[in-house]
Amino acid sequence: MRIVYSWLKEFLPDAPRPERLEELLAGLGHETEAIERLSAPHRMVVFARVLSVEEIPGAEVKKLILDVGREVQVISGAPNVRAGMGVALALPGAVLPGGLEIAVRKIQGLESYGMALSAKELAVGEYAGGLMEFPADALPPGTPLAEAWPDDQVIEIEITPNRADVLSVYGTARDLAALGMTLLHPDPKPRTSKIPLPFQVWIEDPQGCERFTLSYARGIRNTPSPLVAQRRLYAAGMRPISLVVDATNYTMLELGNPIHAYDARFIGEGIRVRRAKRGEKLVTLDGIERELDERDLLITVEQGGQNIPEGIAGVMGGSHAEVREDTTEVALEVARFDPISIRRTSKRQGLKTEASYRFERGVDKDGQVRAALRFMELLQQWQGEGVEVAEERIDLNHTQPPRPIAFRPSQANRLIGSSFAEDEQLDALERLGFQVAGDAEPYQVTPPSYRMDIDIEEDLVEEVARIIGYDKIPLTLPSFFPAPDNLGVDEPYEAKEQLKRVLVGLGFQEVVNYSWSSPEELAKYQAPAPTVALANPQASDRTHLRTAIYPGLLHNLKLNLAQGEEGPFLLFEIGNVFNQTETTRLGMLLSGEAVPGLWQPGLAGGFYALKGLLESAAAHLGATLRVEKEGFAHLHPGVSGAVYWNGRKVGSIGQLHPAIAAQAELPTAYVVELELPLPKAKTAFKDVAKYPASLRDLAVVVPEAVPYSELERIIRANAGERLESLQIFDVYRGSPLEPGHKSMAFHLSFRHPERTLTDAETDAYMQRVIAAIEGAGYAIRK
Repeated sequence: MRIVYSWLKEFLPDAPRPERLEELLAGLGHETEAIERLSAPHRMVVFARVLSVEEIPGAEVKKLILDVGREVQVISGAPNVRAGMGVALALPGAVLPGGLEIAVRKIQGLESYGMALSAKELAVGEYAGGLMEFPADALPPGTPLAEAWPDDQVIEIEITPNRADVLSVYGTARDLAALGMTLLHPDPKPRTSKIPLPFQVWIEDPQGCERFTLSYARGIRNTPSPLVAQRRLYAAGMRPISLVVDATNYTMLELGNPIHAYDARFIGEGIRVRRAKRGEKLVTLDGIERELDERDLLITVEQGGQNIPEGIAGVMGGSHAEVREDTTEVALEVARFDPISIRRTSKRQGLKTEASYRFERGVDKDGQVRAALRFMELLQQWQGEGVEVAEERIDLNHTQPPRPIAFRPSQANRLIGSSFAEDEQLDALERLGFQVAGDAEPYQVTPPSYRMDIDIEEDLVEEVARIIGYDKIPLTLPSFFPAPDNLGVDEPYEAKEQLKRVLVGLGFQEVVNYSWSSPEELAKYQAPAPTVALANPQASDRTHLRTAIYPGLLHNLKLNLAQGEEGPFLLFEIGNVFNQTETTRLGMLLSGEAVPGLWQPGLAGGFYALKGLLESAAAHLGATLRVEKEGFAHLHPGVSGAVYWNGRKVGSIGQLHPAIAAQAELPTAYVVELELPLPKAKTAFKDVAKYPASLRDLAVVVPEAVPYSELERIIRANAGERLESLQIFDVYRGSPLEPGHKSMAFHLSFRHPERTLTDAETDAYMQRVIAAIEGAGYAIRK
C-alpha cells in the first residue's frame, strides 16, 4: 500500500515526519518497505494550454501552438494532443528527471520551443503513450507546475492479509490515531437534489452479495481530473483516466471501499446480481472476452426484457456500460461481496485487480454510503458547477452487525506477561473504535464494522499489546499454562526427530521429495495406483499425490547415478502418502556395499546389511524387530519379508524386484517402507544382574530354505523361562555338509535372578531344545 504523505496529513494534521511514522507503523505491526521522495518538477516545467494543433504533411509529428502566458510553438508526436487541453511543458532550460536538458530545437525544419511531457518523461508514472492531460483551466498558463506539485513523500507499507482495514489512506490514519494523534473523520456532504432514480436493483444471491448500493448523478463533463488528484493517483500506482474513473479510484484509495461507475445510459431498467449461467460470456474492461463459470457472481443489466452480463462482481466491470468521454450521467455501485467467492472467481478468471485485492480480504460493511457520498462530492469539487446528485439511493443491506466478545483484562495480562492497568487496556480498545460495555470483567467488546479480523478474545489481547506498545512488555518470559489436551502433543514430532537422528547416526542421508507423482511412475515401480489428482498440477509428471515413499528414493538413486555419483547409497525419507487416507511413512534405500569389511562375501550391501541396520535402529530406540517371509509386488519374491516392530506388522523390507530394476535401468537395490508412528513397547525397570550367566553354543543343520525365524521360534519355545538372550553368530555352507544345507550357530545365555544356575540345570534346558529341534526334523551339528 502506497500512502502519499500529504494525503495522510489531511486526516492526521499533526502526523510526524515519515521517518518517525515508519517507527510508529512498525510498532502497530505494519512494516514500511520504502519511503520514496516525490520531487517537485523543475521550475521551468510549466502549465500550458493547447491553442491549436496542425498536422505536418508527410510527418508523424504535429505543430502545436501553446499558451504559456504568451504563445509558443512546440513540435510533438503525441497521439492524444488536441486543442483545448492542458499539458505540462518543459521550457528551454528545464532539466528533466534523468538529466535531459531541454533546449530550443528544430524538428522537421520547425522550431520547437520546449517539450510537451508524458507521465514517464515527468517521472510521475510509467505511461508514455501520450501527453499528461490536465483540465484546461487547471492553472493560469505559464504557472510553474511545482506550485501545484510541491515536494512530497510516499510511504510504502506492507499490509498483512488480515488487516484489510488499513488498505486506504484513511484506514492507515485511523490506526495511527489510536496512538494519540488527532484524527479528522471524513464527512462528505455533496449537494443533492430530489431527482428520480432511473433504475432498480435486484439481488438473487444475498450470500454472495451482502450489500449493494446504487447512487445516481447527472450533468457530468468527463474531463481530466485535477492536477493534485492525478499526482496522488500516479504516486499510489494508478494511471489517471478521466474525471469519473479517477474519482472512483481516488475514493477507493482514500476510504478503502472499491466502487464502480456505470454510464447510466446503458444499464436499462436496473442491475441484477446473480450467478453466471452455463455458456455465458463477457467482454471485460481490458478488452478480453471471458467465458464465465456458473460459480462466478455477475453484475447484469436489465435492458429491453433481456438480462445482459455487465461485470464480474468485485473483480472487473464489462465494456458495455463503461464510462466514456461523452458520459453525462453515472450510476455508482458500492457493494460488499463474499470474500471467498471473489477470491475463487479471481483465480478462475486469472484476474487480479485493486478491487478484487480488497474484496478478497473483506471491506467495511458499513462504509458503502460514505464512499458513495465521497465520490459525488469529488465530482462536484473537481468539475465545479453542473453536477446534480440524487438525494435518494438504493441500498439493499443483508449484513449482520458485529457480535460482542467477552474480554478479561486479567487474562490479557496473563497472556502478554504484563501488568497493564484495566482502564489502560479498555482505553486502548476504545481508541481503536471498539465499543466497551460492562462494569467489570468479562467486559463485552464489540469491534467496529471495518475490523473483520477480530473474532475471539485473543484478538483483543493482541490489539491491547499493539496500542499500549510491545516495548512496554516486561523482558521476562510469560507463565505457560498448557491446556490438559495439549499435554504430550509434541510426542509424535519428537519420536520422528529421534528416528531421524538414529538413522543419520547409522550413515543414512535424509532426502525430501515432492509429494506429487504420476500414475505412470507409480505403475513402473509397482506402487498402488493414485487416488487423488491435483486440479492444477505443476508439471505433467507431477499430477497425482504419491501412494508410496520408495519410488521417490529410487528416483533419487537414478539421478545420482546419472550424475556420476559413486555408491554406496544409504537414503531415507519420512513423508506422507495418500491412499484411501493420508498416512506418514518411513522409506529407506540401500544400494552398494554399505557395510564393508565383512569376512563373508555378499553381505556388505545385501538384504542382511539393510536388515541389520534396521535392527540396529530398533535397538537404539528400545524396540524389538523381526522379519517374517512374505511377498510384495515390488520386491523380489525370494528376498523379501514383512517387518514386525514390537510385535506389530508395520511394513516391508526386501530387494527391489529384478524386473522393475531392469525396466528402470537401476542396479540391485534394497528398500524398506514402514508406517509411522512406530508402535511403542511397554518397558519396565530391569535391575543389573547379580549372578553370572550360563552360556551354551548350538549349531543346527537345516535345509537352505529354512529361515532363521523358524529356528528362533523353536528355541525360544523350548528353552524355558531362564533363557536370557539368543544370538546367531555363524552361517556355514560347504563340506562336510550335504549340498542344499547350511549350518546355523547360536549363542544361548541362561540366567537365574536369585542364584547361579548349575551345569545340570542348564544342560536340562539344552536337552529340551535339542529334542525339539530333532523332533522338527533338523540335525544337531556335532
